Amino acid sequence: MLSYRLTLFLSLFLLHLVISCRTEDGGKNIDGKFSLYTMNKDLRNTIITSNTIDSGNLTISKNGIDIPTQQFDRSIIVKDRHFYFLRAGKFRKYSLGSNGLKEIAQLAMQDQHIENINWLDRDTLLLFTSDNKTNRQLWVYKITVNDFKINQQQQIKLSTAAADFNVLSIGFSTIHQQQLLVGYTFNKVINETDFTTIDTLYVATLDKTTFKLENIQKDTRSTYPGGLNTVQSYSFHDENGNFYFMSCPGIALGNRPSKPTAIFRIDSNSTHINPTYFFNLTANTRNHAYGMWYLGNSQAIIRSERRDRYTDFSDHHSTYQFEYYVVDLISRTTKKLNLPLDKGTRKESVLVENGKAYIAIDDGKDQHQVWVYDIKSKSIQVGLTLDQATDFIVRIDRLH
Repeated sequence: MLSYRLTLFLSLFLLHLVISCRTEDGGKNIDGKFSLYTMNKDLRNTIITSNTIDSGNLTISKNGIDIPTQQFDRSIIVKDRHFYFLRAGKFRKYSLGSNGLKEIAQLAMQDQHIENINWLDRDTLLLFTSDNKTNRQLWVYKITVNDFKINQQQQIKLSTAAADFNVLSIGFSTIHQQQLLVGYTFNKVINETDFTTIDTLYVATLDKTTFKLENIQKDTRSTYPGGLNTVQSYSFHDENGNFYFMSCPGIALGNRPSKPTAIFRIDSNSTHINPTYFFNLTANTRNHAYGMWYLGNSQAIIRSERRDRYTDFSDHHSTYQFEYYVVDLISRTTKKLNLPLDKGTRKESVLVENGKAYIAIDDGKDQHQVWVYDIKSKSIQVGLTLDQATDFIVRIDRLH
């Protein structure tokens, strides 16, 4: 009996060691605090989760959870350990397992695609969609994600001033001064692969409860406000309640490069764009930018292209060209961070928390790393590193 118990004890002990070794080696962890969504050299997509992004090494083969491209792409919504995506006429809710994503709920949204989202609270999502046929009909849905129900839906009619600019693009949505503000513009299709944007950006003010349109303001200092925020961030509120948004008229979004990339402000006590505030980023960097993330204390990070390094839109995503700048929203100045040039046209590549900005970069040495920028000390060091099976780190998110 003693021999049996000793043998059982040793077997359990060895099993514990094996499990411990797998945990230390990484394994397909699904309980990490952070997730990274990658596009890989073998054309697969994976999600990797980790408890830390300050340091360490993970590999696609050992740690990556395969995500079929027909099921999911980078324009996902990540919130409280769940993933949301609109596919094949249904808005779907997923949980993450070691074998991939498991669909746990769905809502019918036929012939729609997501234009923008806004979380009213942890359980309530405002989802803005447009129709796939005309790209002109805007709908807003209020969804409670815990019981996964549509509590309210409403079509919003926004008229263009030019008949040939008839494709609607929503760039931001926010609750401000107890109103719902929606930034948008209109595009014109030139051919099957090209389009351009009207020379004006618009902000609609709606009643936040009924979604009734109350007024529309316009600004011609730049165009294409924000962008699809399930792909990249472009706006935020500061500590004082001021709302900032970026315009993106560069080749990769508005394709109206004669207009400057700029930051606009809607003051905390107003619902109108401040006519005297205009942070012309293109004048500072001599380039267009895409992506903006708030650091606190009137500072933000932007991701700026290098016009001298790419030929046209065909190689825009594959060229190592993107620089990161810290911008001061008050003095309207920019300072380039000492980081390798990044690739990938639009990525949710910055995560800010606990006094640090985590910046995911795919550099010219085929290194795929999360760089850690300490906001107070301004120091920069390498954090989590992925192996060279990675091609792009297209998202970095906090799971809980």
